[in-house]
Amino acid sequence: MSFFMAVMGAAALAQISNQQQEPTSFTLNNAVDFAMEKSFVVTHSTLQKSMSEARKGEVKGLMLPQVNGNVTFVHSFQVQKNIIESGVGTLGSGYPPGTVVPLQFGLANQLVPSLSASQVLFDKGYFSGIGAARTGEEIAEKNITKSKIDITVGVTKAYYAVLVSEKQLKSIEANLARLDSLHKETQALYASGLARKIDVSRIEVSLNNMKEERENVIRAVDLSRNVLRYQMNASEDNPLILTDSLNEGLLSDAEQILQQKQKATYSNRIEYSIIQSQQVLSKFDLKAAQAGHYPRLIATGTAGYNPSASKMSNLTQSSRWYPFSTIGLNLQVPIFYGLSTNYRVQQKKVEEKIIENNKQALEKGINLEVEESLVNLHNRLESIKLQRRNLELAEENLQVLRAEYEQGIALNIEVTTAEASLIEAQTNYYNALYGALLAKVDYDKAMGNIKK
Repeated sequence: MSFFMAVMGAAALAQISNQQQEPTSFTLNNAVDFAMEKSFVVTHSTLQKSMSEARKGEVKGLMLPQVNGNVTFVHSFQVQKNIIESGVGTLGSGYPPGTVVPLQFGLANQLVPSLSASQVLFDKGYFSGIGAARTGEEIAEKNITKSKIDITVGVTKAYYAVLVSEKQLKSIEANLARLDSLHKETQALYASGLARKIDVSRIEVSLNNMKEERENVIRAVDLSRNVLRYQMNASEDNPLILTDSLNEGLLSDAEQILQQKQKATYSNRIEYSIIQSQQVLSKFDLKAAQAGHYPRLIATGTAGYNPSASKMSNLTQSSRWYPFSTIGLNLQVPIFYGLSTNYRVQQKKVEEKIIENNKQALEKGINLEVEESLVNLHNRLESIKLQRRNLELAEENLQVLRAEYEQGIALNIEVTTAEASLIEAQTNYYNALYGALLAKVDYDKAMGNIKK
């Protein structure tokens, strides 16, 4: 039991230590950098790159000498005999003509230790394989870049979502404090006979509704933080103190973007660069398939010993160990393989067409992404202007009505209605701001402006 408690205590201390190593305050850039270090996706892409590097080494190794050590032992229960006839040749001259004479040339036990080596001298498919391996390594590196861009976009959007939720929560808390103060004032006026019961009830209804709205926003803040933790791969207990502020200054270049309306530069998109590399890889694969029509030349060599004996104990006698060695060339000329090489070439040619088709589809998709992001950005900026004005009017109306209420001119229902209008105006404004920020991120991604 004590051992179990000790292990649990050590695990808890290790977890606390690990959590303490994580920073808790983040700018947007800090959050993105943190996500890069912790991301499973980036780790996976990096491992894929390591695999591509190893694959390139494997292809290079095929053109290096291949050396094998071999030891073969054979024990024959019945040693194979060669059959000759007397009168044919000279070996059976001591027998009557036509007599079958079995001759045994081998012994029951044979031990053959040898060393064999081969070296490819010419293989047209080798150079295509090297090119394909290098291109695969490039694609793996570009996939790492793509993973980092996707993480940057995801963390940025989640970061802004937390800021918006926190802004909404602060606004509701401020409105709740004002409405609670108004409720208490109205209760005091009702107690002194200067207000009606219905006035108190109306404000209490508004107060309860706002409290419920506050709880909803609190849950929204928690959810947005959990999403950000997920994007960053941060600890669940990390409070995530965000130090950047949410303001329209984050959209300072948005108007210029709308005025310029730049066309997409495909080469700036990592997805386009990847598909270009896939085209190169497809050409190498096609050449490798076509190489099946060409001959291969291989140099071979073998050296070893071939002792034999009727008794195994005699195999160690030095007088039985005589070396042998050979060298040779092996020319492999493909003649007919059931048309498999032809069909393999056809497959690679079709793959080239598929990649080209995907490339054209990607170009149209990029154009559409840019156009959509520009439209969304324009709409959101116009919405910000409208909602900013509505927010200003709602704040002015509430301020005037509160002053008139204190002077006994305005009714409390007018004040509570103005409070509700202010909350709605604040929510609409922050939603418009958040939507514009997302549209700006989508535009940067569509244009290939996000670099990590």
